[in-house]
Amino acid sequence: MISNFEEKTGALFGGLWATLTDEQYRDSVELFTKRAVANNFDLEWLNGKKCLDAGCGSARSSVALAMHGADSIIAVDVSQTGLVEASRRAAEFSQITFKQASVLGLPFEDSTFDFVWCAGVIHHTSDFDVALSELTRVLKPGGKLFLLVYGAGGLRWKAIKALRAIALDLGTAFIDEAILVARFPANNRKHFMDDLFVSVQKLTSFAELATKLPKLGYSEIHRWTGETFDHESNSAAQLEDIVKLERIFHAGLSLAKTVTECYLTQLAHQTATLYVEFARKAMNDGSISAAEIREVVIGEGNHRVVATKA
Repeated sequence: MISNFEEKTGALFGGLWATLTDEQYRDSVELFTKRAVANNFDLEWLNGKKCLDAGCGSARSSVALAMHGADSIIAVDVSQTGLVEASRRAAEFSQITFKQASVLGLPFEDSTFDFVWCAGVIHHTSDFDVALSELTRVLKPGGKLFLLVYGAGGLRWKAIKALRAIALDLGTAFIDEAILVARFPANNRKHFMDDLFVSVQKLTSFAELATKLPKLGYSEIHRWTGETFDHESNSAAQLEDIVKLERIFHAGLSLAKTVTECYLTQLAHQTATLYVEFARKAMNDGSISAAEIREVVIGEGNHRVVATKA
């Protein structure tokens, strides 16, 4: 059963995927392979496997799994609107089946899947631990779980947290228009509308995750630390992403019509500018190491983990 809370989250995400161009969508599918190769994941292992894409979004990961030989993929999501778009994007892959469902109560028997893929989902749910337990329940012994969750630390997440309340008061339509005025592409729109408006946004330290997984019966926990091909690739790329936040709210200055909007956009712009300045300050600090700069600017980054169920 999909809760009202999940319907709200699904409505946000379901409306964002449809705006991606075909080229942007293909690029997002290719990221699966690029990241797997960069982190020494054996893609041939997927041959003949029964897979679950838990929180499939646009089905980009489902498509990638099919392309790498998975025998069957069930792609679930809370958003019916999103599933319609995902079905359209993945229409040529008959091995992908779509189903509306929540990761908090997966409608499958225990030990159903060889591989469970869950990227960017459970940190948006009302119960992180229940969701993780459900992913584990439906995975076969000896099967593998891929999990992506937001990591702790870094200036970008602090900037996002500081800006979310202001963005909420300005409203989704206002911020959406500001992103358009700032001339960002659709994939950037999805990126920032997600971060600024999703209802729940849990950050998890790797130490916390590394404690939870063994308790659920996982072994051979492999953390991906190779190239990410995104804004967490290096400190300069992360700074560029924070600068984009500054540009969004700078664009908002020209859109503000009421006194409240004027003050809120000024506050948001100055807040984003402050984080940009501190990121630059850290990156130009010759007294600290590259690793320390990364810790300040990026923090732990997104955790990408492959764990085997005992």
